[in-house]
Amino acid sequence: MKKTNVKSVKKTVKDDIKSSLIKELKSLTSKFGDASAKLEKEISKGAKKLAKKISREIKIEEEAAPVAVPETKVAKKAPVTNPPKKSPKATVTK
Repeated sequence: MKKTNVKSVKKTVKDDIKSSLIKELKSLTSKFGDASAKLEKEISKGAKKLAKKISREIKIEEEAAPVAVPETKVAKKAPVTNPPKKSPKATVTK
């Protein structure tokens, strides 16, 4: 698998983890009282750091990673052959 596909899959996983952590933590803190801007910022930063650590440890296998590149048929080119070199004609001196 190409390295760019693995990176994009890991980035998607990291973003999914981050968004789910933020959602759960915000809903949990809303049960205990009003959320402040400072608390929401701390939740966001902590979720980002944790998602980054978790996504580093994930091993992406080739079959598990979705491939977004469409397959195209490549026409085979005929091998290029150079014409044979002609030897210089001998000059006759008189």
